[in-house]
Amino acid sequence: MSDPSPRGRKRQGEAPAYPTAPKKRNPVVFDGSDPDLYDVVLAVEEKKFYVNKKQLALHSKFFHRMFYGEFEEIKKEEIEIKEVLADDFQKFLEVVHGLEYVNDSIVEGLIELADRFDCEHILKKCKEHLMGINNVTSNKLLRMAIRYDMKQLKENVLSKVKTTEEAIDLYTTNEFDEETMNILLDKSFGITSSPASAQDYLSGVSAIASSLIAHRLLAAMVSQPD
Repeated sequence: MSDPSPRGRKRQGEAPAYPTAPKKRNPVVFDGSDPDLYDVVLAVEEKKFYVNKKQLALHSKFFHRMFYGEFEEIKKEEIEIKEVLADDFQKFLEVVHGLEYVNDSIVEGLIELADRFDCEHILKKCKEHLMGINNVTSNKLLRMAIRYDMKQLKENVLSKVKTTEEAIDLYTTNEFDEETMNILLDKSFGITSSPASAQDYLSGVSAIASSLIAHRLLAAMVSQPD
């Protein structure tokens, strides 16, 4: 006997052809509601996080030194963590506990905390994610590549500079190292600029060259003996 169900009709119990996106879950609350799961309180901004020392120390050399080293915090039940945003620390804890994955929306804040708290495996995951990210500006990617010593990411960003305008637009900060400024300056001189942007071109090249000279002068002063 043939199947009476019409063609294309989803049979009961079948998985949908196009699975729906997972619902956004609520963030985990480190509120100390279970006293068996925490042994220290970390105060970040106006928020308190009730956490387990061993769990943090397992992932972070910084917290391992704080909880089990020579720091005065070893005896404290509540410790203030300064110069950190509570939202970023929340995401950091979720990643540490395996409750969140590195993604575009948290990677910038997460890599900063992973670097500060000396979390090698989280730092590695952040770097791997940044290598494939597409929705972050080239300037921001270049700054992070320099700050976190990501040579391949820096090369990838700089290799995409094809016009003088792109080279000048990329240079908007003094955070770049001398090697990067040398490359940007070479690209600025080596690519023909359109006549309409000649004034901007000269101003941009001048800014890059001035910063490069300043870097070299500072390096020379530092290297001189007293």
